[in-house]
Amino acid sequence: MKKFIPLILSLACILALSACGRKARPIVLPEVSDIASIDITVGNDCVNDTDRIRISEIISGLSGSEPTNRESIQDTPHVQNYIKIDFQFETGTSTLFVYEENGKYYVEQPYQGIYVIDSRLYEQLRKIK
Repeated sequence: MKKFIPLILSLACILALSACGRKARPIVLPEVSDIASIDITVGNDCVNDTDRIRISEIISGLSGSEPTNRESIQDTPHVQNYIKIDFQFETGTSTLFVYEENGKYYVEQPYQGIYVIDSRLYEQLRKIK
């Protein structure tokens, strides 16, 4: 019986470690053709953009995001400053948040997941006017 205790403990550790490393599902983004416009809000400034090329560039940048093992459990991120992106459709709206935290850049899709993005996309979104 003493031989089985280390085996059982080892299996329990492996199961616990594998459960902690669960990553978010891949980000879900709309098709460019389905988007009527994008509202980008930085602080108090909001810009509405209908340019298909810029919309395509933003979707392309967001599609390269990498899932993290952090969960999105709120309507908005728990950070001071964020960029809010509202995709406007004929039938409604979908919202994402982009922010910097501890030197890394994230996009958060409420209740879906948190993803790492490139700093260039973050800077591009901050400068849209």
